[in-house]
Amino acid sequence: MAVLILGIFCVGTAELSPSGMLGELSRDLSVTIPTAGLMVTVYALTVVVGGPIVTAVTTRIPRKYLLMLLLLVSVLGNVLCALAPTFAILLVGRMIAAIIHGTFLAVCVVTASSLASAEKRGSAVAGTQLGVNLATVLGVPLGTLMAQQINWRATFGSVAVLALITCVMILIAIPANDKAVDPTSVRHEIRAFTNWQVTGTVLATVLCSGGMFTVITYMVPLLTDVSGFPAAWVPAVLLAYGGGSIAGNFIGGRLANRSVEATVGWLSWALTAACVLFWIAAPSAAGSAAFLVLFSIATFALIPGLQVRILATAADAPTLSLTVNMAAFALGAAVGSWAGGQVIATGLGLRAIALAAAAFSLFGALVIAQVVYAARDRTGSTSGETSPAGEDQPVSLVGSDRP
Repeated sequence: MAVLILGIFCVGTAELSPSGMLGELSRDLSVTIPTAGLMVTVYALTVVVGGPIVTAVTTRIPRKYLLMLLLLVSVLGNVLCALAPTFAILLVGRMIAAIIHGTFLAVCVVTASSLASAEKRGSAVAGTQLGVNLATVLGVPLGTLMAQQINWRATFGSVAVLALITCVMILIAIPANDKAVDPTSVRHEIRAFTNWQVTGTVLATVLCSGGMFTVITYMVPLLTDVSGFPAAWVPAVLLAYGGGSIAGNFIGGRLANRSVEATVGWLSWALTAACVLFWIAAPSAAGSAAFLVLFSIATFALIPGLQVRILATAADAPTLSLTVNMAAFALGAAVGSWAGGQVIATGLGLRAIALAAAAFSLFGALVIAQVVYAARDRTGSTSGETSPAGEDQPVSLVGSDRP
């Protein structure tokens, strides 16, 4: 389990670390901050397009060797980023690293479940998500600090080295077997997405993720240029943000186990409110730090509920649903990071980014409300309160303390 968490940490850090070093990178490569933000956009779009394709063509590769192969591709991408002489080549490196993202996370979840005993599988699947939290609470602040004290290339290089070490650990720690990723017919799984309960939840995921990443991508410029934080304090604020993400993850997982519908409904409104409050408090260093932590709690509390609802409503798509859910978050990240850049480019100012995030989150909350209402109107009860297997409670992928 630990090696899977470490692998997800590497992939998650590679995804998120650019948001903490946009300033250094833009100065070194002579591009604007909105242009530097394209690193997040391009990565996310590659996950959206590449994830389902990579999943479809690798289903017959044994999981142990597939995990190693995917992680080696990530190493190649991050090495290219570290050595990139131009911004264009940097984007190519980001695309190489991103193409394996969705499939790697999905296979980690499947592998963790297969390695655990029947009564421990829920905890094993939930535990893999700790890698994403560690990437937020440790990877991004450490990457930001390294970019400030050494340079941004050192951050990408360190991720590549750690991922290479993880490949060796997978070779040693993961048992060899002949099991491949479940080769369920992709055509069969696609049929699940003709259900509005599935596609509506995916749409809400895109919108809410857009709200999240509109702020996340430009978090450091917001802190330094609007809130007045000295650059040396930024890693500490990002560490507090990461702590909020762990707390939110735990809270969201517990709430999702009780009622998926209520969780995604209320927390989508909480995310909208957190964005508005962050906009209000942005000129104050103390206020912006406090509401940024609130934003991280709301963000990571909402994610488990969206994941559980996708799996509950897409019971006929057990493999593809995980990848599509991750692609939905990535698409939202791409749209959100692009929208934040447009807000800056049109002269509205960095502070207005928080209001753009609130708009995305508001539309996401409205879609969730419509989907939940439609489910209740059709069945007379909420649709996400039973698991795909028909059990009494859904299995949360994140933050669950149930076996």
